This record gives sequence, structure tokens and C-alpha cells, in this order.
Amino acid sequence: MRRAIRTRAGTPGPVTARAVTVVAAALLAGTALLGAAPTAAAADPSANPTPAATAGPAGQLAADASQSERLAAELRKNPVYVSADLPRTLPRSLAPDIAALAARTGVRTYVLALPEGDEALLALVHDRLGENGVYVLIGDYGRITAAGFGTDAPVDDARRYASYRTPYGAGPLDEFRAFAETLAEGKEQAAAKAESAYDSYHDGGRPDLYIDSTDRQNQNLLLGLAVVVIPGLVLALGLRLASRRGRPAAPPRNAPGRRPAVVLKKRPQNRPSQNKPSPGKQSQNGQKARAARPARRPGVLPVTLVATVAAVLGVVFAAPTVFPQTVDSVRLDVTQGDLDARVEEAAAALAAGPIYQDPSGPTVLTGADLTAVQGRLAAIKTPVYLLATPSLSEDESERDSEILLSRVHARTGRAGVYVQIDPLQGYLYLEAFGTGTDVERRFHRLSTDVAYPDRSGDSDDLQIPSRLNRALDAVAAAEPTAGASGENGETELPPVRDNRLPALFSNDFGPGIAIGFLLLGLVLLLAWGVLAAVRATVHARRARRAAPDRSAPPSDTAVWPSATRPTVRQLRGWATEDLRALTVRLGAADQDAPGRTRAWDCLDAAQLLLGDSEGRAARVEPGDLAAAVVLARAGIDALRGRPHPQLCRLDPLHGGATGGRVPAWFATVGIGPRSAQLCPACREGLRRSPAGRGTADRVVREHETAGRLLHLPTADGRAPAVWSEAGDVLPAALEGLDPLILRARESASVQ
Repeated sequence: MRRAIRTRAGTPGPVTARAVTVVAAALLAGTALLGAAPTAAAADPSANPTPAATAGPAGQLAADASQSERLAAELRKNPVYVSADLPRTLPRSLAPDIAALAARTGVRTYVLALPEGDEALLALVHDRLGENGVYVLIGDYGRITAAGFGTDAPVDDARRYASYRTPYGAGPLDEFRAFAETLAEGKEQAAAKAESAYDSYHDGGRPDLYIDSTDRQNQNLLLGLAVVVIPGLVLALGLRLASRRGRPAAPPRNAPGRRPAVVLKKRPQNRPSQNKPSPGKQSQNGQKARAARPARRPGVLPVTLVATVAAVLGVVFAAPTVFPQTVDSVRLDVTQGDLDARVEEAAAALAAGPIYQDPSGPTVLTGADLTAVQGRLAAIKTPVYLLATPSLSEDESERDSEILLSRVHARTGRAGVYVQIDPLQGYLYLEAFGTGTDVERRFHRLSTDVAYPDRSGDSDDLQIPSRLNRALDAVAAAEPTAGASGENGETELPPVRDNRLPALFSNDFGPGIAIGFLLLGLVLLLAWGVLAAVRATVHARRARRAAPDRSAPPSDTAVWPSATRPTVRQLRGWATEDLRALTVRLGAADQDAPGRTRAWDCLDAAQLLLGDSEGRAARVEPGDLAAAVVLARAGIDALRGRPHPQLCRLDPLHGGATGGRVPAWFATVGIGPRSAQLCPACREGLRRSPAGRGTADRVVREHETAGRLLHLPTADGRAPAVWSEAGDVLPAALEGLDPLILRARESASVQ
């Protein structure tokens, strides 16, 4: 492989074969002297080399010195050499830190920080330097290559550990730091750490130490979602809880103003106005409805608002803890000296000769090629300066060759044609300053294979000498142009990259809020749909369990459909069906059938309450509808041979109270009288419930009885009322079936 030659001194003009011979002889003599006289640093293998290492003969290198020879010469001056080509990611000012880490290894360590290199280059540098020890090459992104010569230090294990354990983006020195510390621990520990790091790497890979701006955008998007969705769900849940009502409290047993069970008071004869309550009665009913209506939970709404605000503040204040990252890479203190180092080095070399070859890159011009190029440059009237140095995105100009050449021209102060040769990619770039010729136009008119290498084949040869020769032909053929050419180009460097991440609650935070509102609406809509579906399913199952078979007359074992809080539509449906069933049974019964007289009384009273046989034409109050249902079912029970004068105290829709008296503790929850009776279902349900235990407290019993007590809709459509206070007819069922029939007839002015 050809290596780059760094020329610090040279004379423009033709170089004869004799001169080449003299230079070669001098180089051989210098090499022999170096081999015969080891440096003072080499005398003590345990000592680290110092900057005062041996230098070449007369302190100068030959013009055809290879890249390894130039790097060896740099290491003789200082055991740490940092290229000037990577000031933005590997600045030269890190050399003292690198030297301090190298001193921790406990063995002689030489460090090269270059854009490109491998173990072969380290071996060549070792051969030229002639010193045993550990040779380390730090590449761009901090990746290291290491080799040991004449030492038993665990170089390979230390390198493996550092390679597998160093996180991505850790910085230019972290991997070398891990290498140096592991190397100093000895063979056994280094081998164990290398194996452990290898296993960890293959299990989960190397972690990322930093996030990038895209990750921060995603974080802000999540924050926008969280600041809307979380408080929104809290608010929706709180409003839902605040809107729910508790169970109504049962009225006291001897509450003032409580109406007796039966009041024999006739209604007016004008039936069309019977269902329109008077203003005084309407006001009284409204007060009763409001008193019976379950109260909202007044303390839930303030707590909900506080919780919502707390959720918003929680997201805001928790964000820096959840997402603590502030930078996307390691912070490097890049100095102006780091940015100017390559320009200063190139300008110093061009002050001595027209060619500068960067030792950090491969060789582009060697022996005969170098001699030929020097001859061409001497023959061209316009001064031409060649810079063989890489063009990298991490260099001071961020791969802008115009800025690099302009800065070199400004530093040298010499007019002429400046040509950059990229030894890594093979590109040629030309800029003219103060020449007054059309050289730039001629260069740009050349075919693209002059400025760019031919990549069509498999060969790695960049053919730089031949392409450079064609470019020099264009320079030599340049002619003067009218007007003066520019004295200088752009010299201002791009700013050093700010590695700070965008702030939290910026960029995608706004779109996150918008998406959050959409997502919140979708979640609430789905939740409402699920609750509605569950509620409908539960109600449908209850209705199917409670509904009898309407296709056949009710049997003796049929269970009456009922609900503790029926709607007006349910009451009207039950009244219509039960009245029709009673009519059918009564028509089919014999004239002297038992219970026929009681069934006729019930049918007559129910029809008086409903106004017609269907119960749909007149506007009937819910209490009268329920009374009609009770009468129709009592008539059917009478035809079945099961007449009973008392009705269930909790729910008269259940029919006859054949289950026995109410429990003694009914008086403690305000339900009387003590002589009241229950149906078998209510009696058994209370006995098995927690309220039936002797240790049950009043709250449990109130809750249980309130859940079983029949409540009917009110006239104003608000909270339902207890059946014993619903209308003027149904409360008579507290005293029995006969008072209920009497009240129904009296309400219609029939004795």
C-alpha cells in the first residue's frame, strides 16, 4: 500500500536524478544511525517515552519519507500524536488527556489519533520507531486499534473489553480509557472482563449513551399526549362519580306530615281534569320529590378539579426526571487552536515548498511521481500549491474545500492556484486566488473523471498522479481574463455544533396535545360504548329472567314480572297484559267459581283507574298504573284460589304477603307498621342478606331495604318516590287489598 509523504521542506523546480540519489543516500545513512544508536527512552523499557525523544538526522525528514516514517518521527517528539484533521470530534487539545490515560497502562504506550488506519500501519510505525511497547490507534468516533510489540501485556483482551463495553456515542476517549484501565489490571482480570463483555454484547449489544433530536421529538410528543390524556381521564372519572346519586334515605317512621294509609276523600266528577294536579298539590309533590331524590356527592367535584390540576402539574414536573437527557453527545471543548491547527501546519509546509502531504492520510505522491509533479509545478508560470489532506465532515470546514483553501491562502498570503487532493476519497478541488486567469473555468470544463476517481472497476487505485497531471495541464493552459479575479474566498468556519437537545415541551409538544385530545375523545367514546353495552346486557338479562311467558295464560306457579324502579312504560305494559289476563280468566271461570266475586271487584277497580281496557288513551299517573297492576294480579290470585287480604310491604307488585310479618328491625329503618307482612321472596331474600344477621347495623339494613323497596316515577319526571307515597290510591295497599279496592272506587266517585 502506498503511504502519504509529508513534505516540510522542498525547493520548487525540476529535481534531477542525481539529487534523488543524494537524498536516498542520506536517508539510508540516517536509518543506519537510528538503528545503531537506540534512543535514550528505549534504554529503560519500563519508563514511558517523553516528548524529548530522539529526532532524525539534522531534525529533517527526506522528501520521499513514507507515512509510517513521518508518524514515527512525530512519536519521537511525543508519544501521543493527534491529527489535525478531526478537530470537531477528536481535537488536538485532547493530547494531554490521552497522555494521562496512556500513563495508566504501566507499559510503554504510543498513541496515534488518525482519521484512518489499521494494525498494519501500527506495525510499520513500530518498525520505523524501533521501540517495543503498546501501539494504539484512535479512529474517528473513538474506536481503537491496538497491537503489542515486545511485551506480554494483555492487549487483545483489553481491546475486546473496551470495544464491547463502551456505549455508542461515549466520546473519543472513553474506549481508550477502558482499554488503558483494563490493560493495567493484568492478564487474568483482563481475560475475564473480555469474556464477560463479549457475552453481554451478544445478549443485548452495546447501549446508547445519548439520544438524538428525533428521540427528543418523540418524548415531546408523549408529553403532549400525557398532559391531555391523563388529566382528561381523571376529570372524566370524577365527573362520572360526581353525577351519580346515592340511595334515598327512608323517611322516619313518625315523620311529621306523613299521610295515613286510607283517606276516604272523593275526587271531583270532572274526569278530564282529574289528572291535572292543583298548584298547591303540585308544589307539595315537588317538595316531596326533591326530598326523596338522592343527593349528589358534593365533595367529589372539588376533589376532581384538584386531582385534574395535580395531574397536569405532575406531568410537567415529572418530565425532567423521566426524560433527564440534555445533550445528544459528549461535550468537547473545541478551541480555536484546534480549528486552526491544520491550516497552520499546511501554511508552514507551503512556505518551504509547493506541496503539503498530510501524514494523517495515505500516500498520494511517491518517488518518481513526486519528482514529476515538482517539475510540472516549476514549469507553470502561475504559482500552484498542492494540499494532500482529507476532506471530512468532522474537519474544521465540515468538508468544505473552498473554505479550507481560502483559509490556507489567507494564512500564506500568496496568490496562486490551490489544489486539494483527498487521499482517502481521491477527489480533486481547485481554487484560484489573485491569478487573473480563467483557470477555474477551464478546470470545471474538464471531464468528471479528473475531479472524481473512476469507481466503475474493482481496482482501489485512485489514479491520483495521472488525474493531477491533467488538472495541471488545464492550469498551464490558463489565459488572462479581463478584470481582476477574487483575492480570497469564504474563510468563516461553520460554528461548532451545539450538542444541546431541544428543550422539553417544545417542537412536537403542540402536535402531541392535538393528538391527545383526539385520543382522549376516542377513549371516552369507547368507554361510553362499553358501559352502555354492559348496562343494556344486564337490563336485558334481568328482563328475560323477570318476564313471564305471554303466549299462555299465567299458571299457578308463574312469577309476576317486577322491578324495584320500574318505568312508566313498564307499568303500562304490565297493567295492560295483567288486565287482559284477568279478563280472559274471569270469562273462562264458572259462575260459582271460588274467588270470582273478588276477581270482579279487582277488575272493576283496575278499569276505573285506567279509564279504558288498554291503559293507553288516558294519561294515568304512575301510582295509579301500579295500583291497577296490583289489583289485576290480586284478581288472578283470587281465581287461582289463593286470595290474601294483605300485600307485600316492600313491593305490592309481588302479590299476596304470604311470607309472614316483617322483621322486628324494620321499625329501626323507618318501615312500618309492625303488623305488615312480606311475600316469601322478600322474606327469604332479607333472611339471607347481610341485613338479616343479628350483628348487622342500621346502615346495612337501610341499604338492603332501600334496594328492595318499590320506587315509582314521579309526575315531574325527577327522582322516583317510595310507593307508599306515590299518588292517592296505591298507599291504601299498606292496609290491605280491600282498602285498596275501596280507594280505587272512591277515586272514581263510585261507592
